[in-house]
Amino acid sequence: MKNLEPRKIATFASTQIGDTLMATSLYRALRIQYPNAELTLLSQVAEHPVLSGFNTFDRTVLYQPDLDLDELFDLVVQPVFCGNAGINANFDRFQNVISLDRLHGELRRSWRNKWDGRFTHLLFYKHQVELNAELARAFGYLGEMPPLYCPQGDPLRYDHLKGRIGLFINTPQNEFQALPNRQWPPTHWQDLIQLLSPANVVLVGGESDLPNLQRLATETGAAFEATATLSDFTAVCRNLQALVTTDGGGMHVAATTGVPIVSLHGTSSPILLHPWIYPGGKCIAIVSSNACSPCQRSYRLQACESGLTQMDCMQNIRVEIVERAIVEVNKLKAGSCLIMKGKQLMTKTAYLRDWKRALAFTLNYEWARIAVRLPSRRRQGVSWNEGLESANPKTSL
Repeated sequence: MKNLEPRKIATFASTQIGDTLMATSLYRALRIQYPNAELTLLSQVAEHPVLSGFNTFDRTVLYQPDLDLDELFDLVVQPVFCGNAGINANFDRFQNVISLDRLHGELRRSWRNKWDGRFTHLLFYKHQVELNAELARAFGYLGEMPPLYCPQGDPLRYDHLKGRIGLFINTPQNEFQALPNRQWPPTHWQDLIQLLSPANVVLVGGESDLPNLQRLATETGAAFEATATLSDFTAVCRNLQALVTTDGGGMHVAATTGVPIVSLHGTSSPILLHPWIYPGGKCIAIVSSNACSPCQRSYRLQACESGLTQMDCMQNIRVEIVERAIVEVNKLKAGSCLIMKGKQLMTKTAYLRDWKRALAFTLNYEWARIAVRLPSRRRQGVSWNEGLESANPKTSL
């Protein structure tokens, strides 16, 4: 960083609720480190719902790809962003930008990364909040990272839901979210409701989720609650005994309330994207029993998206496993986050050190890298069962 005392600083907020929420700690660290600088938010959303009442920025301007960031700002910090690669490439054009791509540039050229993509595909060994903390260290912030921010509502408005188990029925908002690797099948939700008893659960979501909430409520007899704002949703969560949710913005919003969370992960990494429950919450992140799961943004995911293999990771998360996780999560101490794969419940450290998991990921990664690069006419002869039947461990990892 050329200017040690930047006067004009900018950072970024995407349309994604989860990415923006997990960057709020970084935003606060910027303000603490440079209290006298003009802090600008380049936002893809004019009035971002996550940042309502945040009051950290001097001004917010709509992000435009043609902005000359070097001309306008002394320092630009791009938070960890799981979205559009074109936006990452645009930030990379400028000299005054601190980003994850630049921090890990050398690691991404390493032999380790060439072997299994560890440092390319959004990193599987740290959480997104921890990666944003690395960015804060890069611009000189040495203190404890501030807490995440999300608007919080009055739980008394929803005290009629107290003690129920919430089921977040997320409705896909775009083509990516609609992929089967992001959604738990409706029949699985129905079976879970019957297993828990409709009287003990409440179906929750936002206004865009209302049609699916109503349909599932009609089919099962369960109550539902659609909230208009994030603060209303947090108020609902503060009354729940636990929340079951797929990976997404709603999961990260809920995590700021302290509600015990059971999160469901198909392709998404339970290390990078588990609910950030610290210091007062607790969670169990369930990973699909598939040997290739998680495969977020790797060649293995491309193999499914191109039709070489079947995308069945989410549908293979069994209802009985989720029921067990609901029981187990309420036994945990505050600040605990465990990972469940198959029937095995483990700490994040144990999960990362599991040699079977690492071997399965590497074998899947290498097979898929070869398969997706084959000419299409040759790929037709590639069979997942023939190619890696013997390579994938059959045991629960």
